[in-house]
Parts: sequence; structure tokens; C-alpha cells
Amino acid sequence: MFVQQMTIKKPVSMSGVGLHTGVTTTMIFKPAPENYGIRFRRVDLPDSPEIPADVDHVVDLQRGTTLGIGDTRVSYSLRHVLAAIAGMQVDNIVIELNNIEPPIGDGSSKPFVDMLLEAGLEDQEAPKDYLIIDQVYPLSGPGSRCRNRCSAD
Repeated sequence: MFVQQMTIKKPVSMSGVGLHTGVTTTMIFKPAPENYGIRFRRVDLPDSPEIPADVDHVVDLQRGTTLGIGDTRVSYSLRHVLAAIAGMQVDNIVIELNNIEPPIGDGSSKPFVDMLLEAGLEDQEAPKDYLIIDQVYPLSGPGSRCRNRCSAD
């Protein structure tokens, strides 16, 4: 298990077409400072607004995940990019996009993992902030919060 936060050593980029919108996008992964988190930056918009990649910024789930802040959006195939970042245990990174949707690559997270490997990983001084689940959350029966939305085997 990694103890310190991690970013990448150098910027890396790829260009391609978005699966849902058909727009051509250049995406650049850039190193970020400690405690910065994962943020999308729309460099095609005035002032290059940033959107944190967290549940508080999910604004739509139709045909994929859309993150937004104000009128700024990044949409659709974000989960492929975020799966690569999470899988490589990168805590702090800027994902610059010059359009609304990341390139789809081959439809998996592999092209984004390859980008991260090309960039190289770099330990940072700050400790990781782990989610620790210290209570039991039943999926069915007494105490369940599913209320007919979950199925139990």
C-alpha cells in the first residue's frame, strides 16, 4: 500500500475523437501539487475553469458521467480516464481538455494507463488520505438502506 500522495513526473498528451460527441480533443495530463486532487481543466474556455473530479460535481449521468461547475462541463467517457488514474493510485493531477469530452482511445482505460506510465509516477511528501470503512452497512434486512433498490442473493 502506498503511504504518500502521488502525481506524475511530466506532462503527457493524446488527441482523438470523443465517442459520444464526435469532437476532436487534445487531452494533457499534468503534474499537480500535494492535496490538489484530480481536476479537469477546460483550456478552450475563458479563464480555463477547473472542475474537481468528485461526487459533488456530478451534474448528469445520462450516457455517461458529466461533471460540472457553473456552466462548464466535461462529459461522457470520464470513467475511463478516472479508472486509469485511480488504478495507478495517482492522487494529484490536472487533466487539460480543449473540448467537452476526452478521446475514447480503444474504449478501455489502457491508453490512459499507458500515458501515466509514460509520464512516470512521483511520490509526494503529503500522506494519502484513505477512506476507512469502520461500520457494517447491510444491503438487506434490518438496518438496510437499500429500500427495494438493491437485490440480495
